[in-house]
Amino acid sequence: INGEKVLNDETTTDHKLHTNPNISKNTHTQSIIPISPYYDERFHGYGKNKIQQISHLRIKGYNFHVLPEGGFVLHHPHPESNVKQRWNDGKHYKLHKEMDALYPKYLEELTDLYRDGLKSRGMIPPCGRK
Repeated sequence: INGEKVLNDETTTDHKLHTNPNISKNTHTQSIIPISPYYDERFHGYGKNKIQQISHLRIKGYNFHVLPEGGFVLHHPHPESNVKQRWNDGKHYKLHKEMDALYPKYLEELTDLYRDGLKSRGMIPPCGRK
């Protein structure tokens, strides 16, 4: 997305966001739709819970939009948790490796679950899948 164009475009207040199917950043979303999927409880501790929910929404066919001018998101900074420290300490803890191993399996499950609807919605399957 061209952020400058989005902010200066006065013709519309709704801008579709094309997401990367290989999201690996800490992406936050606000879902106002009560039927959006819950976080998968297998993603526990720290990491991948928001990523898996975004992937679920994407594969299920949801669209993502940029907030229009005047919209805003709040983030309250907080100290790093003990769980995040364990997540980052791969030498003594295996949480990060476990969640990283689970994520591709989860994507396969979603692709199988929504396979019939992927092509009809023009949905691009996750990389490496047909």
